Amino acid sequence: MKFLRRVGLLAVAGAGIASAQPAPERPVPDEPVPEQPAPIDPSVPTVAVRGRVIDALGRPVRNATVTIEGTLDSVKTGRDGWFRLRAPIGVTLVVDSKTFGTALATVTGELLDEIVLLTESQLGETITVESEAPSAAPGAAQLDRKELQRIPGTGGDIVRALTVMPGVVNLQIPLGYSGVVIRGSSPQDSKVLIDDFEVPVLFHNIGFRAVVPAETIATLDYIPGGFDVAYGRATSGIVSLTTRAGDEKRSTQAEISVIDGGLLAQGPAGGKSRYLFALRRSTIDFVLPSVIPDSVDLSLTTVPRYYDGQLRLDHQYNDKWALTLSSIATDDTFELFATKNEDAKSKRFYNRTRFVRLTASARYKEGPWQANLALSGMAQQFLFEAGLYQKIDIRTPTVTPRFELTRSEPKAIGLKDVVWRVGAEIQSGRGSVEVALPEERREGEPMPAMDPEDTSVKFNGAVWVTDFAAWTAVSANFDPRVRVTTGVRAEYYVKPDEFSVQPRGEIAVKVADHWKVRLSAGAYRRPPEYQSEFISDTAKSERSKQTIIGLQYEPREGVRVQASAYYTDRSALITHNMDNTLGNNGRGKTTGGELLATYRGGPWFGWLSYSYSRSTRIDGPGEDSRLFDFDQPH
Repeated sequence: MKFLRRVGLLAVAGAGIASAQPAPERPVPDEPVPEQPAPIDPSVPTVAVRGRVIDALGRPVRNATVTIEGTLDSVKTGRDGWFRLRAPIGVTLVVDSKTFGTALATVTGELLDEIVLLTESQLGETITVESEAPSAAPGAAQLDRKELQRIPGTGGDIVRALTVMPGVVNLQIPLGYSGVVIRGSSPQDSKVLIDDFEVPVLFHNIGFRAVVPAETIATLDYIPGGFDVAYGRATSGIVSLTTRAGDEKRSTQAEISVIDGGLLAQGPAGGKSRYLFALRRSTIDFVLPSVIPDSVDLSLTTVPRYYDGQLRLDHQYNDKWALTLSSIATDDTFELFATKNEDAKSKRFYNRTRFVRLTASARYKEGPWQANLALSGMAQQFLFEAGLYQKIDIRTPTVTPRFELTRSEPKAIGLKDVVWRVGAEIQSGRGSVEVALPEERREGEPMPAMDPEDTSVKFNGAVWVTDFAAWTAVSANFDPRVRVTTGVRAEYYVKPDEFSVQPRGEIAVKVADHWKVRLSAGAYRRPPEYQSEFISDTAKSERSKQTIIGLQYEPREGVRVQASAYYTDRSALITHNMDNTLGNNGRGKTTGGELLATYRGGPWFGWLSYSYSRSTRIDGPGEDSRLFDFDQPH
């Protein structure tokens, strides 16, 4: 934008002179003196502001002038597009460049969002702004921290927030299952991720507390199916939690209830760093013994105990690199004690689940390039004891390096808004396993008779589990109404010696104003790693093929209605062979529909969801179809 000063020129025409005497001088009106910008009042508090100016391609803009509106204070951007100045909170910055137009930015803190300058031709383009980012897949949903804490009936906890998601089975699953039942699948068919890395459990053994408090979560992404090629080792859905950095203001808070008590501390650690620390411990294990008298003869007394903790450090190294070091840990003990009248051999059931994950990550961004690099390690233990003889103890340290590279172009090979991604990861671990148990009951099999001395399955040794994965995907607009994403993921599971190629894709079509249709399809695999699958030499990976069609309606900003229908074909499901070894003989089908409506407006947040599904299984060739154990139609 250019500001022009209009200058009036007065032309005077000659006239006849009536008298020899000079004409009297006419008073010349005073020209208005333009108001001069004033320097900042030194009594007004200021902060050291940093910001970056880029063009539409994300490239730095050098020598742009950044001026505090209404003052003479200005600076120039450097070669990297960054500028630094002191300014009061709330003032407006005017950013101007000879090559580009003018942009405005409001000072809200020490670090500003990137300021984008456009050329004159780009200013004439029509830009469509969506009220919300598109969901990760048809039927997927994302909740931020404030929304997680506001959903009625959830108590601000992630576990109970998941139960209102369409497609999640709202039933209590048996002890020993730690996953989420999504769209007619087994709990182990879905993966739980925290900051892009798998964790073995989402909630504590008692079942009504997540292993991370909602106060430390930035977003929860629920993807019931049709997920991206960057996700793998799952045949159903993904629950992905992203933790948040500490606030810019230092604070500490503590709370305690009959269930647990916790502490959260956060704040800055220098000019470019922030920290967040959280710790919780259960209190119910103190409350129960004091509430239940010794004279009361109960058939079963539950004594749960858990700890969980988080530590996250964030550092802005420079304008291109951001570094994060994060850790999450949990330790659960769950005991069931029978009364004195029971035989001592079956008197005690004991379960301990604990893990700690440490992740170092770096994010790079410059121009059209973006890279994410991470190295994560985890140590975990699963211990279960029943009576005097039955036991399973698995201790597994794993290491996972991961990287993903992204390049964005506004135009390429005749397409617009092209985004290309490529990535890879390796997950390698060594499990120390000790097993003395009866034959494991698989889903769909009758409940066996209780025999506390049955230890027909025994194993004591080490198992190496290493998985390799690589993926690539391209997204582009074929025209203003059609966007296509296509990609492929390749995986190699070392233990079962399997290589798989999993193509996936999605087409999104804007059929009318506010209306969009999305079609997603893909192939998915899950390696054999759950309970006895971990030590089996005969089990291979399970497979699924998913097809999802969704209709999305956004009549106004903050309002979104999604309806979706899906079909999942499952094959090579792990079942027992005739000799009680594990094989891939099962098949299954799941069909269903879901409705999800959300409203976000000012202080109001609304949520409506409904789902219908039917999930069946066939356990082997020639066998009849049956309902899935956790089938929940509504």
